This record gives sequence, structure tokens and C-alpha cells, in this order.
Amino acid sequence: MNRYQLYTRFRHAATAGHWRGHGIHSPMMYRFVREVAMPVRRRALAAAIVERYGAERVAAVDSVAELTALPADEAAGTKRIVLLREPFRSAGERKTFAGWFDRTHVVAAHFQGLLVLFFDPKLQKQFFRIRN
Repeated sequence: MNRYQLYTRFRHAATAGHWRGHGIHSPMMYRFVREVAMPVRRRALAAAIVERYGAERVAAVDSVAELTALPADEAAGTKRIVLLREPFRSAGERKTFAGWFDRTHVVAAHFQGLLVLFFDPKLQKQFFRIRN
């Protein structure tokens, strides 16, 4: 873990809210937090998401570069959920993600060490920082 990752972990811990779903006004995201994220530990969250939604609907990537390189049909077609592990290793990655997020219709749930992206055109574009 480099210094920037340590900084983002402290920043996330200080600014993230919605522990146990308080303040989340999206019914889908509230249900996700209460039923999937809360019952499991942080390290088992990715496996719980794959188990809940199915491996055929979930894609896992390790960097923002892999995320931006995903084909549009995979991100929005067969793979409806993308897990980005250790999302921001540098300020450049965070800036690249911010640009990609501005151009893409996605609901993002940022847990500490994991970014969960839901590609659903029926949902309003939102970004949640959730303490876990």
C-alpha cells in the first residue's frame, strides 16, 4: 500500500457515511447495503456480491485502466455489476475515474478498498461513499 492509498483510506474513513444504510434514499442501494454489505466482513464483500448476483452478471477488475478499457456491451450488457478492487492507487487514477464517471451512466458504491458499479439505465446516476 502506497502513501496515496493510505491517504484515501483515512479520507474515506473520515468522510464516508451511510453505515447501515442511514441517509440512503435509493431503495435499490438501501436494500443492497442492508442485505449484502452489512452481514459480511469487508474482505468477503466481493464474494458475497458474486454469490448474490451471480458470476455471469459480475465482472471484477483491478485497476481504473481495466475499467475504462471494458467494452461497452460488457459493462452495460451481460455484466451489469463491475467490482473495482483497490480503486485509487494514485491521484491520476482518481482523475481518470472521475472523467469516466462523468461520461458514464452508472450508480457507484464506494466501500473502503472496493468500488461497486451498477450499470442500470433505470437508476439515477449517483455516487455513494459507504463506511464498512
